[in-house]
Amino acid sequence: MKTKPFLLPAYTLLIAALMALSGCLAGTPSTDMLTTAYAGIAMTATHDAAYTRVAQIQTEIMRMTIGPEAATQTQAAVTLVPAENTPTLLPDTAIPSITPTPWVFRSQTPYPTATSSVPCNRAAFVEDITIPDGTALNSGTKFTKTWRIKNTGLCAWNSDYDLVFYSGDKMGAPSSVGLDGTVYPGQTVDLSVSMTTPSNLGAYQGSWKLRNAGGLIFGIGLWAQDAFFVNIRVLAPITANYDIASHYCNLEWSSGDGILSCPGSNGDHSGFVLHLDHPRLENGSVDNEAALLTFPQWVTDGWIRGKLPPYTVKAGDLFRSVIGCEYNATNCDVRFQLDYQIGAGSVHNLAKWNEDYDGNFNAVEVDLSSLAGKSVNFILSVYAHGTPNGDRALWLRPRLVRPTPTSTPTNTRTPSPTHTPTSTHTLAPTHTPTPTNTPEPSNTPTPTATPTPTNTPT
Repeated sequence: MKTKPFLLPAYTLLIAALMALSGCLAGTPSTDMLTTAYAGIAMTATHDAAYTRVAQIQTEIMRMTIGPEAATQTQAAVTLVPAENTPTLLPDTAIPSITPTPWVFRSQTPYPTATSSVPCNRAAFVEDITIPDGTALNSGTKFTKTWRIKNTGLCAWNSDYDLVFYSGDKMGAPSSVGLDGTVYPGQTVDLSVSMTTPSNLGAYQGSWKLRNAGGLIFGIGLWAQDAFFVNIRVLAPITANYDIASHYCNLEWSSGDGILSCPGSNGDHSGFVLHLDHPRLENGSVDNEAALLTFPQWVTDGWIRGKLPPYTVKAGDLFRSVIGCEYNATNCDVRFQLDYQIGAGSVHNLAKWNEDYDGNFNAVEVDLSSLAGKSVNFILSVYAHGTPNGDRALWLRPRLVRPTPTSTPTNTRTPSPTHTPTSTHTLAPTHTPTPTNTPEPSNTPTPTATPTPTNTPT
């Protein structure tokens, strides 16, 4: 701990100046004037001692929390008294000729301000540029996480600094990513790392920090201890009769700018999706069914996609929706598409429909039976024709439907009557062999013994 070697000489010289002054002034200074002067000196000494003790405690806390190396970087002169916090030694009217004396010594050795206790390396989290916390993604999805971070330390960050994985779920990311360029104190930088969602369902979080050229790992917060992180959800498969509009943030929304936030922000040039409880259609009518308002990325031929969680298709399954432009979006000119993807394979198209602002809307239905037995990620896509200005495209009540198999009971009853007569006819002949016992009457001739009486008269 550094001490303040210049304070004691300051007190000594000040007292000597007062004593000398008492001999030079016409008359002897009053007792009140000397009492006031000594009281001011005592106040300054007490203030300095208290400040020194606070600095000692602060340094010990830093050693325990961020380690001796980082604490050494921040020790610089925190034991010194900030000049602007030092009380005035004497009232201006007490002894005018000696008032400047204490300030002479302080101006010769200026005190550092409290900012000298700021660490060399420290950061602050500003915002998530991509993948906000809780973003829903399908398993096996490749994505890029970007944080906006501010340099709140005293040292500049250069290409010798790295973004490093610290703890939690790594999600296929590299252990470290080097910084590009130089980030000076007070500046911000966007730090990005590529990841892939795990194959298992659930919530995942990975924590990240920074590392300087000397290998010191530091983060955000007052003591540069805390990590910034990425937090996602890997979605479970969905079942039949799925209302897409009610679960729209379970879709993975993206554009040419990458993964989008859900819900989006109206007017976001990266593209956005919003949920409308009572959408107004092109003809001016207000519908009581929910709709998704989708807007492509604001570039020529921009697009936006919403990829559903995995769905196992059965024969007869359908996709249904009503599509069109939002009311008063007079420049709307888009192509709606129903696409699909199996695993990490290519994206294929099932159906497409062109829509512009003509005052009409269209009910669409797609038979999904060709994909029966497969686990599929269906995708709602909207493409701009040229500029996306005004391309506010509506999916009214989009859903996956599994019709009730009403014909099944009829088929089960039909065979029943045909089997019943068959068994009846087979049983009848089995009893016909009973006449084979007719030989029993052959015993009835026993009464032929009746001739015996005829012998009796003889």
